Amino acid sequence: MAIQNAINANASTPISPTIGGTGVSNPTAHGILIGEGSSAATSLVLSAGQIPIGTTSSDPAGATLTAGTGISISSATGAITITNTAGGGITWSDVTGTTQAMAINNGYIADNAGLVTLTLPATAAIGSVISVQGKGAGGWAIAQNASQAIHFGNVVTTTGTGGSLASSNQWDSITVICVTANNIWAVLGGAQGNITYV
Repeated sequence: MAIQNAINANASTPISPTIGGTGVSNPTAHGILIGEGSSAATSLVLSAGQIPIGTTSSDPAGATLTAGTGISISSATGAITITNTAGGGITWSDVTGTTQAMAINNGYIADNAGLVTLTLPATAAIGSVISVQGKGAGGWAIAQNASQAIHFGNVVTTTGTGGSLASSNQWDSITVICVTANNIWAVLGGAQGNITYV
């Protein structure tokens, strides 16, 4: 048996959402209709590069994506381009001097005939990573600021400026990760060589 649905010719317009309409007679051009239950739908109009971001208890809003560390975002009409700007999340520097203040999410190639002393940043969020790769004959040492320490397996450096990790071979390498904001670091697996600690 065929069922036909028809809207009464005398029904008021716009058609109410309670009987399957939108409740809107002239939806905003280029807008996305947002259902409002038994109330008329509303239109969300996005600017170039925006996307709708939702919440649990209110209408979604148009917003642009926010770039994090090592990421750039550019928007245009009908397009969003996300680009990695840090070469896999780590930016590498060739350190030819004997001292270097380190920055989070960076890697350093110790490239001097003398010892290269690389100092941890005083401020770092949990999850920040730093890598060091030896190259020069002098090797490298990671120096600390006050209240900082580095855990390496079952050992830990002396807390503060007296503590450090150091290479014992020209080509030794290490990666450390911040596990307590600003102060506590840990070796993130894969250390190469006979690393010493104080």
